[in-house]
Amino acid sequence: MSDSPRTVILGFGVTGQSVARYLCARETIPIVLDSRSAQPLTDDWQALDVRWETSQWPTSLLAETDRAVVSPGLPLRHPLVEQARSANIELLSDIDLFMSKVDVPVIGITGTNGKSTVVSLVGHLLSASGLACAVGGNLGVPALDLLKDRNDMYVLELSSFQLAHSGVLSLASAALLNISDDHRDWHGDFAQYKRAKNRVYMGANYRVGSPDSELEMNTSVALAPPAAHQWGVSAQGDDPWLYHEQEPLLPIAELPLAGHHNIENCLWAMAVVEPWIKPLTAAKLLSGFQGLPHRFASVESPQHVRCINDSKATNVGATLAALAGFERQQRLILIAGGDSKGADLAPLGPAMQGRVRRLLTLGKNAAELNEVAIRYGIDWQHLDTMDQAVAAALDQARPGDTVLLSPACSSLDMYASFAARGEHFAQLVADYHPRVKIEADA
Repeated sequence: MSDSPRTVILGFGVTGQSVARYLCARETIPIVLDSRSAQPLTDDWQALDVRWETSQWPTSLLAETDRAVVSPGLPLRHPLVEQARSANIELLSDIDLFMSKVDVPVIGITGTNGKSTVVSLVGHLLSASGLACAVGGNLGVPALDLLKDRNDMYVLELSSFQLAHSGVLSLASAALLNISDDHRDWHGDFAQYKRAKNRVYMGANYRVGSPDSELEMNTSVALAPPAAHQWGVSAQGDDPWLYHEQEPLLPIAELPLAGHHNIENCLWAMAVVEPWIKPLTAAKLLSGFQGLPHRFASVESPQHVRCINDSKATNVGATLAALAGFERQQRLILIAGGDSKGADLAPLGPAMQGRVRRLLTLGKNAAELNEVAIRYGIDWQHLDTMDQAVAAALDQARPGDTVLLSPACSSLDMYASFAARGEHFAQLVADYHPRVKIEADA
């Protein structure tokens, strides 16, 4: 056996392939086990030993393997993972490999909602301050692919799946933005999901959290007047401003992103980079940031009606955050539904009351949303397709109404991704032609 450890990759999706690229470039040729049926691969992988439809380790391979890199799609209780654990094979994630090779500060951010926006904001702030910064992980480029170029810092979005498979990560700065009910189908229950998310703080040098966190934090974020070691919002004259402790930083009206939840996202981003960028400087650097697609993004709409694409709201917490951005007594038509992944949809009821005048539901768990609407006295209509939902929403919309796509559910029962769902919504809105009612002559 060579001096290099025998490495097996479990799962050969986007992350598994990034691990293979990394190892092959270092002349450590792995073997891949994947329980799925054979997937189409590019010519780059023709020489790699990829064993599809493998739900049990080959006995000889199990005995010769030193370590296994687990792809985030495989739950902890997956047979391949459990067999490796029983054989005392070292289990690690792609993030573990990444952290073992990088020698500059790495920022890690997780949370049920908002993490992609905060990660992108952090990358923007660091780059705008003159640092060479690469952004990736669960967002965009896999972590190991970021190592192709030399950077001053790295910013990683970390999913609960990645964290569950990772060891102690020596992050320079870490943040857990929020936790709401999600991914029960992967973790088994909410407690396991929370436990995975909190792993982001293990080994972190600088911790940013919420005021009610049970862990000791360097600084906290709250949408309230801040105290010592806090970031928040307070009045400056007649207008709300972002604050750091007692220092006013920026009027809310000048933020580059719309929505109540994005105020919090901006605060988190500035708090996370505080060890490198002074608060007032960070606030000034927020300008110029472009919001991510499918996240509370306005789309081209018919005259007098506002349409918002929030397709990235794939769980209840994300839709609650979107709804909280609207005052009560709003004229809102909400399109929601899809695969709830076992989450409780009931919290949407109180949030919709007084805001949503019409709920349009579709997808796998539409019936559960309908029941919530009935319980809270919200007018609803079930539809089979997004085409029907958009047509119904715009047919029923009055001048001044807002049509919001914020599904509170995964898209995978109807679409390849949340992006495909959002793009379809935006295209349908752009192509909408109102029905013309032709009345017969009297």
